[in-house]
Amino acid sequence: MRALVLFASLALTAVTASADPIDAIVRARLAPVIPVGFGIARVHVPRALAELDVTPSQVTVEVPGELKLGRRSVEVTVKGKRTIYIPVTVGRLIEVAVTTRALVEGDVLTAADLSIEQRAVEVTNPAPASSLVGATVSKAVDEGAAIQRDGVILAPPLARGTQVAIEMRRGGVRIRGTAILEASARPGQSAVVRVGQTRTLVRGLLVAPSTVVLGEAP
Repeated sequence: MRALVLFASLALTAVTASADPIDAIVRARLAPVIPVGFGIARVHVPRALAELDVTPSQVTVEVPGELKLGRRSVEVTVKGKRTIYIPVTVGRLIEVAVTTRALVEGDVLTAADLSIEQRAVEVTNPAPASSLVGATVSKAVDEGAAIQRDGVILAPPLARGTQVAIEMRRGGVRIRGTAILEASARPGQSAVVRVGQTRTLVRGLLVAPSTVVLGEAP
């Protein structure tokens, strides 16, 4: 009897582990038919379906016509239930900064908090992805959400003439030194610096509040 209970428990665990939310299933089914350069910004799943515990094999998704920019409806049928139409929002793929953890008001963003991705999003005013390191969060953001411009206060740019640390990376070798900014720049932006006694101008990326990773000469 104990073995039977254990088998039933394992079977239930396997079913639960393989279940996918309707949102993920619909996105996966639509991926092959979305035009190049576009993506699904949102699947508007009704609560009744969102609460279902189903596997992909139990769901059929049909697209009546061509997916185009804007809001379209697709037919979704869950085995044993009637077919319903679910709206999906199709958007252009753009570069956005996505959170790697939940953020609260007052958090100062680091590179580890962000993932730069190409996504279709409903955000109407996305934050500048390359300039968010050092910014302060002014509105809480869920993990995995795109950051909006009005949800952060960007760090002020470093002024021209500011001394910064510089770093040159070649494979596993790193050479460090100091330099002077030739123009103001924010973290995440390209920066031109004048290096030490040589007075040589080089271009790099301001990756932290006061560190420039060097690249090619300007």
